[in-house]
Amino acid sequence: MRAIVFPGQGAQFEGMGKDLYESCKKARDIFKRADKIVGFALSDIMFNGTAEDLKQTKVTQPALFVHAIATLSAKDHEKPDAVAGHSLGEFTALVANGTLSFDDGLYWFIKGLWPCRQLVKPFPAQWRPYWALTMMW
Repeated sequence: MRAIVFPGQGAQFEGMGKDLYESCKKARDIFKRADKIVGFALSDIMFNGTAEDLKQTKVTQPALFVHAIATLSAKDHEKPDAVAGHSLGEFTALVANGTLSFDDGLYWFIKGLWPCRQLVKPFPAQWRPYWALTMMW
């Protein structure tokens, strides 16, 4: 049995995905599609950005998602029997097993998670962890 566990926020690194972009057409197509969906040059930040650039939530979350799906597409001959994900990696797992499309998964980071995080900011600091939990589902 082959299983893949997708990472959550904190697994980002400078230059992430650049090797995939340069060596695999399927991966390159995913990066290009992601740039169009998010509306900015995500791949450029992933390939050339600093660690600080990659720490921005609006970059980190879609970057990890796109990197994982691009990696999976580059190894399409190695389909997993099971998938799981830590935190935002759960969305990647849903795309990997066919429950969500790539576009819908990425759209969730743009229209789902980012606005929810903005809603949490006006609340008193002690409420934020509880409010964030209610926004997860």
